[in-house]
Amino acid sequence: MKIRVVILTVVLVMLMAISAMAFNGQRKGFILGGGLGFGVTSYTQTVKWNGLSETGDRENKGAFNTNFQIGYAPSDQVAIYYVSKVAWFSMTNAYDDEVTIASGAGGLGFSYYQKPVAPSMIFTGGIAVSSWSLPFEDDAPDPWQGFGIFGGVGYEFARHVSAELDLVYGKPDTKEDGVTASANVMSVMLTVNALAF
Repeated sequence: MKIRVVILTVVLVMLMAISAMAFNGQRKGFILGGGLGFGVTSYTQTVKWNGLSETGDRENKGAFNTNFQIGYAPSDQVAIYYVSKVAWFSMTNAYDDEVTIASGAGGLGFSYYQKPVAPSMIFTGGIAVSSWSLPFEDDAPDPWQGFGIFGGVGYEFARHVSAELDLVYGKPDTKEDGVTASANVMSVMLTVNALAF
């Protein structure tokens, strides 16, 4: 709990410190954005116990995608930020129940804009913590977590508005009572984004 208070305090101080440079119509400075879209998520799940391993068939699911970022642009062409990219889709679990999965990647991202003003190509990438969770289930286990990475290209059509195509890879896992479960996930995400600066 204390670490959350410290992080929140640091974030608020940073936001106040850079507020004078924020939302002036130039990319340089504080940035805040989000986007929605659709895509495809492909995954396998593996269970390991007592030296044995079993991997299920690869599944491909249509997904609803969300994209959130908050950070700082040191110039009109480079931005560094915290990013959360999540693919939301339905699947049938081991108990034959239909559940919603949130397969995400949250971490450090960057964007390079080919031009200092719109229209411009955008190149993105980052390293993240991948996750696999059941956000709408009352008795859901803790989210699986592991290594994640992403990269993509986009196009800023007009100031503050862009479309982005990302490839997101993650390998979240969990271990309990000697049983390890993991997912090997690849998501193709197409989002339309709005970015305040």
